[in-house]
Amino acid sequence: MPTIQDLLPELEAACDKLLWRSETDYPFEVAIFADQQVPSVDALLGSYPENTPVAVVSLDDFFGQSTLERSWFDSRELTLVERYRNLRDLLETALENLQVYRIGRGEMDVYLLGQTEDEQVIGVKTKIVET
Repeated sequence: MPTIQDLLPELEAACDKLLWRSETDYPFEVAIFADQQVPSVDALLGSYPENTPVAVVSLDDFFGQSTLERSWFDSRELTLVERYRNLRDLLETALENLQVYRIGRGEMDVYLLGQTEDEQVIGVKTKIVET
């Protein structure tokens, strides 16, 4: 398991120009919560209005169909599937206590966070739009 210094460049490269496809495409960005344990739901919700809904889902539930190749995909879509797989695999293998938080309704913030070897919290965040 890598340290935060080892993992940061890998995460930045994995997120570079990678968009999460939903009703509106949003970029993935590296998220760092230095000197913390994996944030609790309450800690993540601190900057959101009271009663903001939050769901904790598995990594596989989040990535779901986006990591599956289809026979009709063109090269651009196949490249995107591969990038999603690479990001999922990097998070899964490099982080302990990995959690995926979906915060909000309609337009949601999503955090995929875990701990590094040096017990720092890092991961990625994006937005998804579902109406």
